[in-house]
Amino acid sequence: METERDSIIIVGKGNGVSDLKKSWGDRGIEVTLIRDAHEAKKRITKTPFKLVGFEPDLFETFVSETPAPSISLKDFIEKRLHDFIKRFKASEGSNLYYTLLREIEKPLITLVLKETAGNQIQAAHILGLNRNTLRKKIRELNIVIDNR
Repeated sequence: METERDSIIIVGKGNGVSDLKKSWGDRGIEVTLIRDAHEAKKRITKTPFKLVGFEPDLFETFVSETPAPSISLKDFIEKRLHDFIKRFKASEGSNLYYTLLREIEKPLITLVLKETAGNQIQAAHILGLNRNTLRKKIRELNIVIDNR
């Protein structure tokens, strides 16, 4: 019975891919190079890959038409928080709770305001905040509202 191998796909010109293929291949992980972003999209929808790497010039092309991966928000946040906490602990930081809130709050509010085209009443509703509380946070966090 053949076991399924983990796969990594690299999208780009392939600079340094031979070294990656060797090092990851030694660990039982298959590395595939695809030079064309559109071809990569087709391949990824047919075969699940554990990791996709991009060279910067092709990332934008790939992402513009690729559906979001099927990972839950909880799993994504849990993984990212795990990495963040390890780095935070290594730097002997303290006050993790408030540090995380500060790091998350500004981009969250900014993204919701963008989604609502700057409409603070709608944004407050989506966020579950009182409108005045949202306005206070916008001032405190120095968030610039783009009313386009």
